[in-house]
Amino acid sequence: MEHIFEAYTRDINGKTYYFVKKFSTFPEYVDSHILLDSMGMHTDFFTACRIAQINDEAIIHKLMAELNIIPDVVRVISMRSVKAVTYSLIKNTHQAISKLGFSSN
Repeated sequence: MEHIFEAYTRDINGKTYYFVKKFSTFPEYVDSHILLDSMGMHTDFFTACRIAQINDEAIIHKLMAELNIIPDVVRVISMRSVKAVTYSLIKNTHQAISKLGFSSN
């Protein structure tokens, strides 16, 4: 038994839907037909693959390449450096006592 995978897109009411199909074939039998094993349809490609029960990452990446889908890149946001806040109990207690004037001179 072999599996054949197919993916394509359709625009429905202004939205792009991804169709993913998984077919089963039996090459060891003469004149065997190709059977639709599972199918997924969704606006998100990965959800369509999950519905079609396709879990192999290599197959998903191959189908993405066929559809020219570029995976989302993580956006890096630069942040300015911030001085760390010290939570030292001794330092904070010493500062509070010195502000009250209880420290000896």
